[in-house]
Amino acid sequence: MTVYRSVKVVFQNSTNQVLTVQGVATLKGQWTDKLAPKQGDEVPPQSAVTWMSESTVIGSGTSAFVRMGSVHGYIRLSWTLPWVGRFDFTPEGIPDGCRKDVNIDDRQPDAVVVSITLHDPRRGNNDRDD
Repeated sequence: MTVYRSVKVVFQNSTNQVLTVQGVATLKGQWTDKLAPKQGDEVPPQSAVTWMSESTVIGSGTSAFVRMGSVHGYIRLSWTLPWVGRFDFTPEGIPDGCRKDVNIDDRQPDAVVVSITLHDPRRGNNDRDD
């Protein structure tokens, strides 16, 4: 089967928290075999996972999301790669104090790769665990 549009998301959990996949959906297209997230999957601290959605229909793009939960709240990663138009990637619900680094490689506009890293809050010199 020919793939006409695809989005690969590499998520790096650089926090000290376990993140659990709470919800997933493809709104257009389908999950790529062996790269589909599943509800209940865990992303351990200091580890990475890869997910991928694709479209095998001419004239149609791919759109999907992954929602993860932790003790600090929920994180939702959503993306849309239309047949014609701009790619959109939206990380939402990043826990307070955490920071994210996002890199989008769209040099091949029909096969976009996104890497996102979630970091624990930075601790200043005056922060203590009292």
